[in-house]
Amino acid sequence: MSTSLDPGKAAFYGQFVAAAYDMYATNNHDLRPAPESIPSGWELSAWINMSDFLFQMSEPKFYGIVVHEILNPDNRIIAIRGTEGIVEWLDDGASIVMVPFREVPSAGRVAFGFDNIYSTMKIVPVPHPDRGLDAAAAPELTGSFADQLEQLALRREAERGVAHQFAQGRTRRERPTVVTGHSLGSALATLFVLENSLKQRFDISLCTTLASPRVGNLEFKHLFDALPLTSWRIVNTCDVVPKLPPKLPFILDYEHVAQAYPFDSRLFAKKNLGCYHSIDTYLHWLNPSLPLAAECV
Repeated sequence: MSTSLDPGKAAFYGQFVAAAYDMYATNNHDLRPAPESIPSGWELSAWINMSDFLFQMSEPKFYGIVVHEILNPDNRIIAIRGTEGIVEWLDDGASIVMVPFREVPSAGRVAFGFDNIYSTMKIVPVPHPDRGLDAAAAPELTGSFADQLEQLALRREAERGVAHQFAQGRTRRERPTVVTGHSLGSALATLFVLENSLKQRFDISLCTTLASPRVGNLEFKHLFDALPLTSWRIVNTCDVVPKLPPKLPFILDYEHVAQAYPFDSRLFAKKNLGCYHSIDTYLHWLNPSLPLAAECV
């Protein structure tokens, strides 16, 4: 299944990633930032934490959000930000040796760095005292990223009293899901989509990524591209990150997943590496009413 790029929708979902950046920037030392810039009509379900520096193995950092639609809580968006700056991204992506994706070993080979970071991802549920959920007493979510997300979904469905209400022939409720990310977050979003394709915990209709690096090899690409979902891989042709990890014949056979939608930011933004990679540059191309970063005007 493939649907051509809808710039308005891509910009809308990208704003959730921008919200994650804003939340991190305003709460740099707090792993539980306030959801001040989430688009209206949506509510925060959980934070996504992970450890991003492979060689220093820092404490977990806030990296993304899981949100649900207020009027239809079964609808969710998973949005994952990238690292703060090109240097940090290079640190995170430095380990480019290819390994089997540990959650789906049959899905080809991926960058060891991305696989390792993905294994550190943790879901931290947002407490809802008004719904009787005591976050401190609730069991910790365990397992892989997809496992934790399903445990969160089951917990929220139980709170709403709908855990066992689903269509005939199904073993769970329908969970319409959109996955989005920027930079490193795009790579992790892509890995989650592949894990979910095996476990079938969520009904992912769209994966929309901004400034995604190459994630895996040709086998990984073929498996991802064959999934029954729409993939929008939006790329600034000036941006260095989508050109990484490098391709080396017979050694590092990295390939991009489909479907690329390229643009050239030199037509409307300042010409430097930071502006080429900025999420604001990507969102402005998709929706010109969204502002560029001040330093890129």
